[in-house]
Amino acid sequence: MARTPGARNLDYAEQRLMLARKVRDGVMAGPGTKSSLREMAAAAGTSVTRLRHYFGDRAGVLQAVMESARVDFSPYLVRATVIVRGDVRASLKQYFAGFQVAWFKFGVGRFEAFSLAAGLSETGLGPTYVEQQLEPLLQSMEHILQRHVEHGDLKPLDTRAGALQLLSPVVLGLFHQDSLGGSNCRPLDLPAFIAGHVEMFLRAYPPTRRRRGKA
Repeated sequence: MARTPGARNLDYAEQRLMLARKVRDGVMAGPGTKSSLREMAAAAGTSVTRLRHYFGDRAGVLQAVMESARVDFSPYLVRATVIVRGDVRASLKQYFAGFQVAWFKFGVGRFEAFSLAAGLSETGLGPTYVEQQLEPLLQSMEHILQRHVEHGDLKPLDTRAGALQLLSPVVLGLFHQDSLGGSNCRPLDLPAFIAGHVEMFLRAYPPTRRRRGKA
C-alpha cells in the first residue's frame, strides 16, 4: 500500500535519534554551537535537506541533539541514584565519584558545556537545556535525598533545594576547572573540594542514623 502523502516512515523516530547522535558527535568534535546548518550536515556526514526533513531548522537540530543526550545518559543517571541505606555520606560520595568519572572520561563535561553555551546563546533553547540536561541531573540528586528521607536516614527536607545546594557548587567547580580552563590559571583540588562540600551539607542536614546496607 502506498504511503499517505505527508505520513512518516515507521522508523522515523529511530532515524531521527540516530541522525541527532551523528550531529552531536560531529559538531562537538568540530565546529561547535555556532556552526551553520550546512556545517552541521557536513560534520554528521549528511545533507542539509535531510536535516531539514527531520529537524526543520538549525534550532531544531540543536534541540534534538540535547534530547538525544538525555536518552543516552538516562541509564547512567538511573544507576547513579542507587543509595547506601543508612549512610548518606557514602551515597553522596558514591554519586559524586561517578559524576566526576562521567564528566572527564565519558564526555559529559564537554556536552554539558556545549549544551549550556547553546542554551544561553540560542533563542528558545534555554528551556530545552533545562528540561533535557539540567533537570534530569537535579532530579537524580533529589531522588537520592528522597530515598534517604523515606528510609529514615535524613529528616524531611526540601529535596529540590537540597539537590541545588549539593550540585551547584560542584558543577560550577567542574566548569571552572575543565570547560573554562581554570585548572591552568587557578587549580582546584576537586576531590578535596567535593569531600568538604559534602561534609558542609551533612552539618546542615545531619543524618539520623548510621546503619549500613544496600538500597
